[in-house]
Amino acid sequence: MVYEQIRFSRTDGIAAITFNRPDRLNAFTFKMLAEINHVLISELDPGTRAVVFRGAGRAFSSGDDLVDMGGASPLEDMRRGHHAMVKTIRALRLPVVAAIHGYAVGAAFDLALACDFRLAADSEQLGDFRINRAINSMSGAAFWLPRYVGVGRASEILMLGERISASRCLELGLVTRVYPEPQFERGVAEFAEQLKRLPTKVIGANKALLNFGLENYLAAALDTEACELLEIFRSDDYLEGAQAWVEKRAPRYTGR
Repeated sequence: MVYEQIRFSRTDGIAAITFNRPDRLNAFTFKMLAEINHVLISELDPGTRAVVFRGAGRAFSSGDDLVDMGGASPLEDMRRGHHAMVKTIRALRLPVVAAIHGYAVGAAFDLALACDFRLAADSEQLGDFRINRAINSMSGAAFWLPRYVGVGRASEILMLGERISASRCLELGLVTRVYPEPQFERGVAEFAEQLKRLPTKVIGANKALLNFGLENYLAAALDTEACELLEIFRSDDYLEGAQAWVEKRAPRYTGR
């Protein structure tokens, strides 16, 4: 498939999805969201070890393009676009990374919060500025923020609409790593390599268990953890991990 508003590439197991509207600061349109959803559903082959979201040009994304997002059915448009994307990101049994430079605000903030890891350049700013345009959270920020930073901090972020620096995001736990701007690309590449060295099936199992735990009680969570472990026992990576321990060497995981 030929994409018009994103770029998609696969290199050594790493799938990169790049928002490609730099002249509009990579603002989302429903066409862009449809292209992202197509990649997430149809383009990730069994050899994929991680997904990385990027932004072309000088920013990750400025959020929704309020000029080019008109539609006849706003609720259905959001469900097919933003909501489908966020739910698919969470359902993927793969680590998903948001590599953020410049800034990620509004709907791009929602996407970043849905990812498993957020890597930031030290010049980056995150936040939810939609309140300044009389728009509320609509694709996940109000769900994720209290779980990451608590209700008090979440209230500040959602209700005041202020920019949050990369260093402050790191303090709050909103981002995983912060790199000096000149070292950002190298940091993202090294983080992706770290993910590739880990057993992808186990990452996927832990991600699924985290999702399950958000909505269920301890007894059900324990049963689900045990079931996931029985599946992992059947994987090549489990056998490789055990063999590497016996042989006193670093494991060489393949993601199978």
